[in-house]
Amino acid sequence: MNKEILILTDYKGVFGSKHFDTPYRSGFDKGLLKKYFKNFGYKVEFIKFSELDLKDLDLKSKIILYTSSEDLNSYYKSYIEDIILSCELKGAFVLPPYKYLRAHHNKVFMEMLRGICNLSDIKNIQAFQFGTLEEVLQNKNLRESQYPKVLKLAEGASGENVELVENYNDLIKKIKKICKTKNLYYDLWDYGRHLKHKGYILESKHRKKFVVQDFISGLKNDWKLYVFYDDIFIFYRPIFKRRKFKASGGGYDNYFYGAEANAPDGIFDFALKIRKEFDVPQLSLDIAYDGRSYYLFEFQFLYFGTAGIPYSKEYYSLENNKWVEKKMCYDQEFFYSKSICKYLDKRIEPIT
Repeated sequence: MNKEILILTDYKGVFGSKHFDTPYRSGFDKGLLKKYFKNFGYKVEFIKFSELDLKDLDLKSKIILYTSSEDLNSYYKSYIEDIILSCELKGAFVLPPYKYLRAHHNKVFMEMLRGICNLSDIKNIQAFQFGTLEEVLQNKNLRESQYPKVLKLAEGASGENVELVENYNDLIKKIKKICKTKNLYYDLWDYGRHLKHKGYILESKHRKKFVVQDFISGLKNDWKLYVFYDDIFIFYRPIFKRRKFKASGGGYDNYFYGAEANAPDGIFDFALKIRKEFDVPQLSLDIAYDGRSYYLFEFQFLYFGTAGIPYSKEYYSLENNKWVEKKMCYDQEFFYSKSICKYLDKRIEPIT
């Protein structure tokens, strides 16, 4: 039975995202991870992405965990994507699978994953995905659609690059604002093509990909949930007047955690159903509830913010088909390792 795990770190030796890590932005404590994985019956080895020899290393059925990155313009993340896709192509058992890395810090592909999944419960928010302003101008549905809507750039966190649009003209105006890709040299060169070649269509100057999503009115808050297999952390995020319609980015001292989160009935079951649908050991969810229906706004599978863990005095665990409130007495590395190992223990035989 394969009980060995290869963990890939970045060029700084960092693995994962952890709030209140020491030193700052150093990720998980690798010593704690080794200890917890060993306690759960697994041996781990840490190496950097650049140290992975894809030519000679036999990766067939090798279990690989990895970190992601939120570097500016996703330069390093793009390199990580190349590595992880290559590992999958060589037969490695990568957690999470490459498609979920692609969705990290990428709201456009995240919405595409929502669209192709089989869980109808998370499809009650309509969203359009575009790569240019011109594609919106060519889309009749958005011109005739109901407003307001929410405009989101593919990249962004804590409410950054998210705009409420009141009507179609407002949508076009705000796309021009947040999706600009103007480059003087490139644009002049492209205009030269236009002058030289009859019928040539100029390149778009607004090529940052984005999502246009339904706006759910009347909400006073949403909930952030971290699902670690069948353990869940939850916190309540109120929508402050200064944040307009945004619950994220309101400041961690202003949120309500664990028993104070006022979790509505069924939200943990809803979250667990999503984890099972995507078949992953853990994920982060932004969920709203209007008294009738749950709405999944956003979701991430790795390298998500984890501030709710050190702030929480309680978490919730599924035992005998019931959610049990438990006092927080572990660190993030414990929940990470536990969720990975419980997931692998259910699947280990088919991949050896």
